[in-house]
Amino acid sequence: MTEPSSPPPAAAVEVTAEPREAGEAEHRAPTDAADSGSDDGDAEETTEADASADAPKKKKRRRKKKKPTSGAEGAPEGAGPSAPPSARRHHPRPAMERAPFHVGEETFGKVTAVLDTAIMIDLSGKALAIFDRLEMEPDDLVPSVGDRFVARIHNDGLRGGLVVMTRKPLREEEAKPRVEQAHKDGALIQGLVTGVIKGGVEVDIDGLRAFAPASGMDLHPGNANFAGLVGQRLDFKVADYKSQGRDVVVTRRPMLEQEARERRKHALTLLSEGQVLEGVVRTVVEWGAFVALPAAEGLEGLIHVSEASHDPRAKLAELMKPGDRFDVKITKVDERGKIWLSRKALVEDPWAAAKLKFAPGTRHAGKVTRVEKYGAFVELEPGLEGMVHVSDLSFERVETAASLVSVGQDFDVVVVDFDVHARRIGLQPPPPPGRENEEPQRIVKYGSVKAEVLKADPAGLVVRILGVMGRAARGFVPAGQTGTQRGTDLRKHFKQGAIIEAKIIDLDRNEPKLSIRGLAEDEEKRATKEYRQKLKAESSFGTLGDLLAKRLSK
Repeated sequence: MTEPSSPPPAAAVEVTAEPREAGEAEHRAPTDAADSGSDDGDAEETTEADASADAPKKKKRRRKKKKPTSGAEGAPEGAGPSAPPSARRHHPRPAMERAPFHVGEETFGKVTAVLDTAIMIDLSGKALAIFDRLEMEPDDLVPSVGDRFVARIHNDGLRGGLVVMTRKPLREEEAKPRVEQAHKDGALIQGLVTGVIKGGVEVDIDGLRAFAPASGMDLHPGNANFAGLVGQRLDFKVADYKSQGRDVVVTRRPMLEQEARERRKHALTLLSEGQVLEGVVRTVVEWGAFVALPAAEGLEGLIHVSEASHDPRAKLAELMKPGDRFDVKITKVDERGKIWLSRKALVEDPWAAAKLKFAPGTRHAGKVTRVEKYGAFVELEPGLEGMVHVSDLSFERVETAASLVSVGQDFDVVVVDFDVHARRIGLQPPPPPGRENEEPQRIVKYGSVKAEVLKADPAGLVVRILGVMGRAARGFVPAGQTGTQRGTDLRKHFKQGAIIEAKIIDLDRNEPKLSIRGLAEDEEKRATKEYRQKLKAESSFGTLGDLLAKRLSK
C-alpha cells in the first residue's frame, strides 16, 4: 500500500458535503470508517494508480469529514434541541412561521371582552381572536366574559392582525359586489377594525379583508395610536379594489379632512385677537414653533421665532420643546384662518426694566464672559451683557482684546450707550484713580476741549482729553496745527503733563484730531467781530439835530 502523500495547501483542499458519484461513496466508505476514531477526524481520498509505471502519481486530496450532528440529518451543528441558546440562535428559521390555526378550522376559546360591535376571544393562550357581532342573529344569546365560544377560523392572523372568527364563512362572497360597487360610486361602507399591522390597520368588511394605510386613518399618523381602534366599526371609502376582492384598500382620510375643516371653522369662532390661552408645543423648527390650543379644538397656531423671546439671539430649541405647556397670546387670525401666537407678549422684557438701572454714565461691576478680537463681553447680570471695544480697553493701541482681559475676570465698567431695541449695551472701562472728578467734555466737531499732553514728537502731540473715557479721549495735534513755526522742537515747547486748549477739526473713528492754531484763529476772529460790533454801536448816535430832537421829545 502506498503511503499517503503530504496534505496539499489549504487553498487546494476541496470540501464536499455530498459524494458526487456512487462509486466515490463506495470507495471512501472503508476509509471513513477506519479514520472515524482519529484525532483530527479527517480522511484521505486516494485515486487509482495509472497502469503505466512511468505515469506520475496524482496528488491525494484531503476532504474535511462531516462532523456528527446532534439533531436531524443535514441540520447545522449545534442546532438541535439540546444545543445551547447561543447556538440555536444562529439556526436559520423558515421564511414564514406556521400559524397555530388554519382557515376553516373550527375551534373554541374563552370570551375576554364583549364590545358593542365585536366579541374578543382568547384561543387557549395561542392567539387573540375577534368575532363580528353582525353575524349574530337577533335572537342569539350574547355571551358573557369567561363563556366558551365556538366558531371557525376566517383569518389566521398571520399577516399581523388578530385572528378573525366567523360562523358564516360564505358571507365574504356576498360582500364583494357591494365593496366593488362602493369603489365605483365613491360611497361609504362600514368595516370592523380587526388589528394593527405594519403600515396601517386590518379591516373586515362583512368577511372581506381590507387594508387601511396609516395615512388614511389619521391626519397625523406619526403621533397616532391605532391600537385603540381595534374592535370599532367605522365608515370607510374604498380607495382600491383589485384581484376580484383579494386586494382591497380603504381609507378614512376624506372624512377626517372634512371633520377637521368643520372643527376648525367652529373653533375659529371661539378665537379673537388679544385672547390669552394655554398652548401645547407640538413641533419646533428653526423659524418657529407650532402650538396646539386645547381650548379651541386643538387648533394649531404659529409662534414665530421673533415672538418667542425678547432676546433675539436665543435659540428656539433651548426655549421650548414638544410637550411644553405655557400661555400664549393670539396676535392675529388672518383671512386664511392661520393663527399667529406670541409668547414674548406675556413675558416681561428684562431689557426694559434694566434701562433704568443701567443708564448711560452709571458705573457697575461685571464679569468677562467672552473675549473676541474686536472686544470683550461683560455680563452685568444674568442674561444681560454689554461689550467693551478693543480700542476702549487701553489708551495705547492694541491688536486684540485677549492681551488685556480674560474670561472670568472681574471687570468694572461704565455704561456709555443702552439701546433697548437693538439689545445692545456699549461699555467702557472707568477712569483711573485720580481722574474721577474731571469735568466731562463733549466731543463734537469744531468744538473746543482741554487736553493733557502725553507725548510730543516731530509729527505732533499725543494728548488725552480731560473728562473723556475710551477711544474718544485719545487725541492728536498735528505739528502744523500746534501754532508753532516749522522746525520747532515740540518736546521743548510742550512739556509732558501740560494742559492745552484746542479745537476739534475732525473725528477719525471717534478719535479726535485737534488744532491749537485753529482755536487761536477762532479766538482772533471772535475778538475782531466783537470789536467791530462795538464800533458800530458807538457810531450809531446820529447827527446833532437827531440828538436835540430826541432830548426835546423826553
